[in-house]
Amino acid sequence: MTKESKPRIVIVQPVVPNYRKAFFSALAENLGPRFSVYSSKLQMGVLTENLHNESWSHPIGPTKRLFSGAEWQSGALSLPFSHDDVVVVSGAPRCLSNIALLLLARIRGARTVWWGQYWSATSRFHRFILRMALMRIANAVLFYTDAEVLKYKSGFGNSDRRPIAALNNGIDVKPIQKLRANYTPNKRGYNILFIGRLTEKSEISLLLQAMLNPQLKKATLHIIGEGSNTAILNKWTQDNDLNSRVVWHGATVDEAYIASVANKASIFCYPGGVGLSLIHAMAYGLPSVVHDDLLSHMPEIAAFKENITGLSFKKGDSDGLAKTLSSLLENSEMRIQMSHASIELADTEYNTDSMAKRFIEFIDH
Repeated sequence: MTKESKPRIVIVQPVVPNYRKAFFSALAENLGPRFSVYSSKLQMGVLTENLHNESWSHPIGPTKRLFSGAEWQSGALSLPFSHDDVVVVSGAPRCLSNIALLLLARIRGARTVWWGQYWSATSRFHRFILRMALMRIANAVLFYTDAEVLKYKSGFGNSDRRPIAALNNGIDVKPIQKLRANYTPNKRGYNILFIGRLTEKSEISLLLQAMLNPQLKKATLHIIGEGSNTAILNKWTQDNDLNSRVVWHGATVDEAYIASVANKASIFCYPGGVGLSLIHAMAYGLPSVVHDDLLSHMPEIAAFKENITGLSFKKGDSDGLAKTLSSLLENSEMRIQMSHASIELADTEYNTDSMAKRFIEFIDH
C-alpha cells in the first residue's frame, strides 16, 4: 500500500487506556486527519482517568455482554470506511462485533489488520485455537512483540503468507527520560519496587510471603497499584509484622510520583504474569526479577533477558524468589550492568515512538 493512496486508518479498540494515548497521538501526528480511533468508554480506574478529548478519538457505544465469554461493541458496524481504507481491530475473539467488522470491511474492499497477542498469561488453549482461526479473516496481522512473530511463523503460521509483523508493545518513555535518576547502587538501598494492578495474575501475595524470608530482612517493598483485594493484603502485612517494610503507595499514573519511588528502588519484582509493568521498570533502569515460566507471562516478557536485564526464579517458589532477590541486591556490579541494558532496550525498542514507526511502515508497505 503506497502513501499516495492516502487511505483512512481506522482503529477499533474496546477502550483507550492512558498507556495507549502517546502511541495514538504519535500516529495522528504522522498520519493526520485520515487517522481515527473508535472506542467505548469503560472504567479502568486511574488507567482511564484524565484522558482529554483528542482529535483522533471517537466514542462509540458500550460493550455489552451477550452470553458467557461473548461480547458486542455497539456501533462498531457503523464506522465510516470504504474501499482501500485500513481497518485495524483488537484481537479479542470474545468480542463478536470485531469478527463481524472484519467481514464487513472485507466485503467493502477495505484492508483489514488483526492487532493482538499470540499468547498471554490469561490464554486458554481452546481460546488460543479460536484466536488462530479467527485471525485468518484479516488481510494482515500485527502481534505485540517480535518474539510472537517468530513463534507464530515456526508453528501455526508456518505456511501463512500474509503480512505478519509486530510493534514491540511499549510505553511513552519520554517523560521517564526526564525524570529518571542515575543508577547509583549505594544510594538505592534494599528497596524493591512492584508496580501494577493487584490482580490474581500479579501473584503479589507470593512476594509478600518472600518478604518474611530472613534473606530479605533488610529489604523494603514499595507497592504502586491497587486491586479488589488490597485491603486483605494490607491486613496480611499487619498480621505478619511487615508494616514497617511494606509501603503501599496506591494506584497512580502521576509519573513524577512514580519516579520519586522508582528512583530510590534497587530492583523491580513482579512475581506473577508480567506485562507492560516490566517495560515501565526497565525505562527507569531497574533490574527485574520475574518467574521462569515464559508462557505464563504477557507478551512483553520478550523484553526480559536472563542475566542481562534481570534474573528469574522458579514460578510459585517464595523461597526461591527471596534467594534471587537477595543475591541481586548483594551484587551491585551486576545491577549496574542490568540497569544500562534495561534502559537501552526501553529507549530503543519498547516505546511508543518505535511502535508508531513500525505501525506506519507496516501500513504503508
